[in-house]
Amino acid sequence: MFSVVTGGAGFIGSHLVDALIERGDRVCVIDSLSAGSLDHIKGHRESGKVELIEADLLSDGWQGACRGADRIFHLAADPDVRGSAAHPFSVYENNVTATIRVLEAMREHQIPEIVFTSTSTVYGEASVIPTPEDYSPMVPISVYGASKLASEAMISSYCHTYQMKGSVFRFANIIGPRSNHGVIFDFIRKLKSNPEKLEILGDGTQTKSYLSVAACVDGMIYASEHGPDLYNVYNIG
Repeated sequence: MFSVVTGGAGFIGSHLVDALIERGDRVCVIDSLSAGSLDHIKGHRESGKVELIEADLLSDGWQGACRGADRIFHLAADPDVRGSAAHPFSVYENNVTATIRVLEAMREHQIPEIVFTSTSTVYGEASVIPTPEDYSPMVPISVYGASKLASEAMISSYCHTYQMKGSVFRFANIIGPRSNHGVIFDFIRKLKSNPEKLEILGDGTQTKSYLSVAACVDGMIYASEHGPDLYNVYNIG
């Protein structure tokens, strides 16, 4: 199996690469390294098990590396939920336009399957918790959430128009080694700075669900290989 992983040097992406290599996949990582780290995939590169294409998906030249792939795991994105309000055009380009470019590369090279990492923020302030995948209406309240929902819509359209298979995973809170953002990361950073004080939002009684990155990756691979429909959506985390 030949798998392409965009954003494969990032937090979740690099753990996905680990799992794919362990399964015996041939893996090509496409990453701009704007958020990812070469250290995350250093061992695989040195052993010759991973090919790295250092490229921005908004640029040209990376598409040829996808030729012959069985599937693309599309994780590359601008993940900054709070900061997305300050630069909406950039978020649109890096999330929506980049996704369309991946889909076009798939169409050009006849790649049959895409696995996409989305977010629970597509639901906005859902009135049903836990929120089912078929919850509606989805009313995202952040630019980031809107960009991911738009990307989902484009993937659905390509799957049904060009007979591709698509799996979409809406993440909540994924934690584990190599993470460099999120609530848990911020808590650890704050406690390292001042072990005597931890500032939190709200009154301290709120709860969140968390999922280990290893379980997240296992779920992605399993569900993408067993999805019953042309286009499948899953909540993870």
